[in-house]
Amino acid sequence: RFENMFCFQAYLVRTARDNPGLVRLLHIGNSHEGRPLLGVLIGKPHKTQKRKPMVWLDGGNHAREWPAFHVAVYFIEQLVNKYDTDATIKRYLDDLDFLVFPVLNPDGFVYSRSDYRATIRHWRKNRAPENCTGTTASRKDLCCEGVDLNRNYDFGFKQTNYPFNNPCSDEFQGPEPFSEPESRAVRDFILSPQINGRLHAVISLHTHGQLFILPYNNRKRTYPEDFYQLKELAERAADAMSGLRDIKYKVKYVYVIELPPDMKTWFAFQVKPHWIIPIGKETWLGVKVIIDQVLREFVDE
Repeated sequence: RFENMFCFQAYLVRTARDNPGLVRLLHIGNSHEGRPLLGVLIGKPHKTQKRKPMVWLDGGNHAREWPAFHVAVYFIEQLVNKYDTDATIKRYLDDLDFLVFPVLNPDGFVYSRSDYRATIRHWRKNRAPENCTGTTASRKDLCCEGVDLNRNYDFGFKQTNYPFNNPCSDEFQGPEPFSEPESRAVRDFILSPQINGRLHAVISLHTHGQLFILPYNNRKRTYPEDFYQLKELAERAADAMSGLRDIKYKVKYVYVIELPPDMKTWFAFQVKPHWIIPIGKETWLGVKVIIDQVLREFVDE
């Protein structure tokens, strides 16, 4: 297991260094506290310099969701270490490029590991400075830190909805869209000439609940035009994931995958170390279904 943020950073640097023909280190920005936002681009350079379709995988938006970080690393291991021995992986990396960011909230992750107290271990947000407009049922003008990075994007952003407008809430969206350096870095990278127009699958790993969450999840009975295609593919991926341990994923309204255990468990942001690899294996089976669909639609067309 990775015991601290430095281990994640060192792993990414080492993986890029040891696999120069397959992996490139990405540094897309820095966090509030100055930590680098690191990821890797994995793919075999195309002989004709063709701009290949891309798949995005991340696992680190919410600080307390440690299993998601480790499963993202498991995906890196599958892609990098099996290129020479697995024909399927070779096809993936010859025809696609993968962007993998295991920890997009490094400050929150470090903070969540700094103490055993529940208020710290269960920390979800980044480490944005204090905002003193917080409220409770009986108090006003409370000072609280952090922003929920998932809700800091310019979609469904409303200043009037509690708890999204309350800095003392785990779900505080921030004072304005892209107020946080972490979300700005992701936005700017995705819209950069290097990436823009090439992303055909985006998968964000979270815990917990065993759910596939589809757009749009900000309002009831609001669906994208391709909802049925998204739903059908998610159901096929969920079926593939159930094969190893009979784990059943529910499909709910790009893909966010809420990893095991299911919602009957009171607190599951920590899992026993021996469950990390089985969760990685079964989740990878589902992710491969999504990758295969990208190949069919954007490479074999």
